[in-house]
Amino acid sequence: MNVETSVIILLFVTIACLITLTVFIVRLIISATNLANNANVIATSVQKEIEPTLKELKEAAKSINSIANNADAKFQSTKAGVASLIGAGACLGGKLKSFSQGILKGVSFGLGLFRK
Repeated sequence: MNVETSVIILLFVTIACLITLTVFIVRLIISATNLANNANVIATSVQKEIEPTLKELKEAAKSINSIANNADAKFQSTKAGVASLIGAGACLGGKLKSFSQGILKGVSFGLGLFRK
């Protein structure tokens, strides 16, 4: 009779453990489902809030890109103008240098003639 009583008690304890475990698993599944639904709602809200900001950022980036391209074109134009000015100055400077050297040679030649 002791063995029968022990088996019956073991059966009831096992059934109670299985019921408790099943309740906890069901509650876990319900909590996970609620968490997934809340995360979906949050993601949708964030997406709706970010869309106008992203559109404004896109327009601002296009505007900045346009300004940068315009400034780059103006800089290239200015650079070409300065380069041509420097090139003309260098050419003129080279001619003036050779002209001044010619004058110095002529003056020294003339002084050499008067010394003799």
